[in-house]
Amino acid sequence: MLTFIRHAHRGAESPRSTTSSSDADRQPRVRWRDFSLCPHCRANGRPSLLVRLQEWGPMISRSDGFDFHLVLGDRPIEYPAERAAGKSEMMSAGFWYQHEANGGSTETVAVILRKPPRDGASLLRHLESVADRLYRELCKSGRLACLYEFDGHQLREFHH
Repeated sequence: MLTFIRHAHRGAESPRSTTSSSDADRQPRVRWRDFSLCPHCRANGRPSLLVRLQEWGPMISRSDGFDFHLVLGDRPIEYPAERAAGKSEMMSAGFWYQHEANGGSTETVAVILRKPPRDGASLLRHLESVADRLYRELCKSGRLACLYEFDGHQLREFHH
């Protein structure tokens, strides 16, 4: 049996609520996390089973339950992939998302992880932190840039 993990909000029920005065309380709370059956797709009459490229690690997904969902597409890979310059300390991770404001089409976003942890559990927590930050960005704007970088503390849009 699969159960959704629902995290309650403080204050108003909307994930965009900003009724509190502290910075932490101004951040939208993740309503749905790490699901395989998407509450956003279900609410919008679409098939709700999320399919992954491969079964690497647990499902890392986020949704507000109505407007959008965000899913880690696959395991992170070395970045850059070319090995001529030697091994890099960076990795990249790809996420997919759908937002109703964008017509419900699937969009892709890549995140460059600068000096990510190498052990499995710490890397998963690192990726969950990225997913939480992308979730907050989707709550604010409804759209993500194509490329970000994450240094372990801040998620920044990457400009060439």
